[in-house]
Amino acid sequence: MKEKHPTDTVMPDRPVSHPDEDRYGFRHVAQQLARSVMGVGREGCAVIGIEGSWGSGKTSLLNLLRNELEEEREDNTFVLSISPWLDGGNNSTVESLLIPVAAIIAREEERRLSPIQRRSLKKKKQLTETAGNVLRYTQATARHLAPAAEIAALFPGIPNTNGLLKALSEADLKGRGKTTAELRTEIAEKIVALDLSFIVLLDDLDRLEPAQAIEVIRLVKSVADFPRFRYLMCYDRAVLAQAIQNGLGVADGDLYLQKIVQISFSLPRPEAFDLRREFHAGAVSLYQSVNGTEPDQSIISDLSLVTDTYGASLKTPREVQLALSGLAFRYSGIRDYVYLPDLCFLQLIHITHNALYNWIEEYLTERAVVESGDGSVSEEEKRTLTEELGACLARFKSSQAKSATSLRRLIPGISGYNVENLSLFGQIPDEEKAEMTTKRRLGSGAYWRYYFAFSSPQNVLPPDYFNHLFDMASSAETYSALAEELLSRINSNGISSRTWFEHILSQLTWPMINTRSENDCAGMLTFFFHFGDEIIARYRQRNRWFSPHDLDIKRVVDRFLKQMLDANRDKAIELLLSLTVKGESLFWIADYIRHLLWQNGLAGNRVLPEQERILTNEELEQVRSHFYKRINGDKRMSQLPVGISLRSFVWAWRDIAGEEALKAWITQHSASDEDFLTLVLSLRNHIISSSHGHYLVLDLSDVGYMFGGDELLLNKLERIEAEGKFPAQIEEIRDAIELSKSF
Repeated sequence: MKEKHPTDTVMPDRPVSHPDEDRYGFRHVAQQLARSVMGVGREGCAVIGIEGSWGSGKTSLLNLLRNELEEEREDNTFVLSISPWLDGGNNSTVESLLIPVAAIIAREEERRLSPIQRRSLKKKKQLTETAGNVLRYTQATARHLAPAAEIAALFPGIPNTNGLLKALSEADLKGRGKTTAELRTEIAEKIVALDLSFIVLLDDLDRLEPAQAIEVIRLVKSVADFPRFRYLMCYDRAVLAQAIQNGLGVADGDLYLQKIVQISFSLPRPEAFDLRREFHAGAVSLYQSVNGTEPDQSIISDLSLVTDTYGASLKTPREVQLALSGLAFRYSGIRDYVYLPDLCFLQLIHITHNALYNWIEEYLTERAVVESGDGSVSEEEKRTLTEELGACLARFKSSQAKSATSLRRLIPGISGYNVENLSLFGQIPDEEKAEMTTKRRLGSGAYWRYYFAFSSPQNVLPPDYFNHLFDMASSAETYSALAEELLSRINSNGISSRTWFEHILSQLTWPMINTRSENDCAGMLTFFFHFGDEIIARYRQRNRWFSPHDLDIKRVVDRFLKQMLDANRDKAIELLLSLTVKGESLFWIADYIRHLLWQNGLAGNRVLPEQERILTNEELEQVRSHFYKRINGDKRMSQLPVGISLRSFVWAWRDIAGEEALKAWITQHSASDEDFLTLVLSLRNHIISSSHGHYLVLDLSDVGYMFGGDELLLNKLERIEAEGKFPAQIEEIRDAIELSKSF
């Protein structure tokens, strides 16, 4: 059986052909339109124009209308469909219509002949008189005739091409001496006498080149005044009028079109809610197909917000389909590196507002340079980007989409509500950065490239490399080799600013991990608990501004732990508790436990749905208790730790032990003036300015309570300063406090 591809869940970009496929209420329009067409009556003639922009569903409506007309048509009424754009070939549009008409007339005339007359006609391999007149008229009007083989299929009374050539020989067609006007009159009279009626549907006229458009006009002018012909032409009025203007050289193609079309009907635009609903449903269906599970409520909520805000710009069903097709084409290959609602946002913008899409890519590229410390953005560049963003937002009709606040939820560093007060490259709190990385958001420094690069870098390191890693992880004898290999990968890969180690992390996705054994996962888990601090230290040697949130280690560890829990929960918890107590990366472990506490809502304000949590509350309390006892008994904690990110540890210890325990720890480790200053300096927050680079700021409202209050902290600073001690450290702290007021 052929494997189902994710794009199969999204309807192909083809018109609706059956009422069950209709998602925009076209069947109701078709029903009423069919009644109006039938109401014109069989006796007269009319040219009806169905007008709508490209992608608005004209062909879908025409297909549904054809179904309705077939159901309601009177006896001897024939519905003919012509699509000059699709027909192609050497046939003219006049031939595409009149040759089938000739075939219908021939059948009706033959049906009225006596048996003897029919046998004679077959024997002579001739057409009936009126059918021959129609073909003569076709030749005169179209200026040539289709190949005989193509016509032969329409005339069962003439079984072979040679007979048809005889019937349609030049002598036969031109020797009768009848003028075009006489042929027209005879054909019209015969159509009435046979009580025939024709409804002609012409589609895709707005796709024609000017010369082809003129051919359609020739068709309508040639046969529009035949009695009992009703024409329905589907087109984009502006496009067809321009084609007529260019093809005929007339001054006003729209005015010329009015002379041809007696009745026009503008296709109603689908309600904006319908378009958004279809996109939302298609995105959810795609998620289910690719992931094999229902999206959780947070994804549904974010997807609804994106769809309601930016889906309002969708104008036609075709735009919905283009957005969904682009989404399906990308998502299955990069699902482990992107957050679906953010990818949906980009696809909506790509289809409805490509200028903003390009701006977002440029802005995130520049922001990545600033965040990494590899460069800065000049004030002029910043001003240009701000002006361009203002122009992009101004194009939206929806007030919600116009607001930079809406965009700020997806693109980091943007502030300001109106176009007049926009600001870019703003600082993002560390916790927000961590959340963006954990969820693989568009604003994540670790993942944003995947949204534009289409595919993950799985071709950078071959699959066999990862098999080798897991082989080393599964055995205690090769564990040291695993650690050496992974740590050695914290170096430039020569391809981008990312390291090989980051590429390895990005490929340790759930699909890769959920096929691994308990031993494989236990070995990898052990590596991070022993070397997490070393990883951070090596990255800080490369870049002093490095933040642990720039790596997705905690999410990768979550996957290894979950795989072990699914296989043998008791054994996994036993290993986790052991590593909590014996793991050498004391400070990374503290940060990871904080991460788990936030997942379960035992700390912080971003609790995950229960099904996404790694541990139960009871299991997590065990981990917290073990680590609390370890810290209190660890000799390394008797003195102020050095060479680590004290700021990360302080916040982690607060969430693990509580504020009172944190204050006691701070008091214990700030008894000496030097330790006090070291602690205060370590609590500075990292800020990035687009024009001036990196800063460290100290917001007393965030840290003052740890030292007994802002006033006590400042008094102690003043006392040390008055004694002339540690002037360099004092100056750094003073500068950081002043800078915090600016930001």
